[in-house]
Amino acid sequence: MSLSKEPILELSDMAEFNHLVRQHPEKVIVLDFFATWCGPCKAIAPLYRELAIEYKGVIFCKVDVDEAEDLCAKYDVKMMPTFVFTKNGETLETLEGGVEEELRRKVREHSLAASSSAVAH
Repeated sequence: MSLSKEPILELSDMAEFNHLVRQHPEKVIVLDFFATWCGPCKAIAPLYRELAIEYKGVIFCKVDVDEAEDLCAKYDVKMMPTFVFTKNGETLETLEGGVEEELRRKVREHSLAASSSAVAH
């Protein structure tokens, strides 16, 4: 899997996620666990896409909870939407719920932390 022109990747299982991590161990990866029938997921989707376009140094992914059971189990997803911030396969933070300002703040924080650690190396 390579980064396409589409700002958000769709992951369907753990193997795809692991492949992405191996390709980009230095990047923050945000996983958006959603369901097609979830109202709050639909409501926050435009912001998630906007953030994916704005923060080019972060990889944004969508994970359909009805299809990617292995990823849901690994990250203990109990509600939608759930956003999991990872780097090199390690969980940095989990954000549950569709609070737009909180999602925006967390993406900004993790993007800044990733870029400052890249500069430090």
